[in-house]
Amino acid sequence: MDSRSIATAAVFGALWGVVNFLLAPYFFRLTRLPFFCDVIGLVSLFSALWASRRPGTGTLVGLAATIVTLALRPGAFYFLGFTVASVFLDYLVYSLGYEKVFGRGARVLVPLTGVVSTALAGLIIGAFFMNFESYVGVLTWSGLHAVGGLMGALIALPVLRGLEKRLGR
Repeated sequence: MDSRSIATAAVFGALWGVVNFLLAPYFFRLTRLPFFCDVIGLVSLFSALWASRRPGTGTLVGLAATIVTLALRPGAFYFLGFTVASVFLDYLVYSLGYEKVFGRGARVLVPLTGVVSTALAGLIIGAFFMNFESYVGVLTWSGLHAVGGLMGALIALPVLRGLEKRLGR
């Protein structure tokens, strides 16, 4: 990993953490749905992974966002679910190949990897940080995060195309 990848991860991780701190609580209180965290997380993660195309970048984005989130909201340990999901997304995109995920297969692979990783985040958050009394509650929470992941991935696609046109790749 080079210094450019580390800087990219730091910027997008800080963006995710700060926007999550400033806006996500209002969205959650208004709707009682976890979509906003998923959307901002995937836009940040996919943008950093697209820009860097280096293994570990997604992991660093997740770690940076977690550090910022916990610094601003010390009790927000639920965010560790997103940390794990960031590591998983990083591995998934690396395994599939950056050129495949961000190239012709982007319309399918970006939403697919986004949904799977946010479902994992929801599963972890639901199982360890929410007070659900049944597996149905945990799985429903995971499904809601998957929906948020789909929304985030669908928003990330035009962002990535814009970055492609503006910065070239």
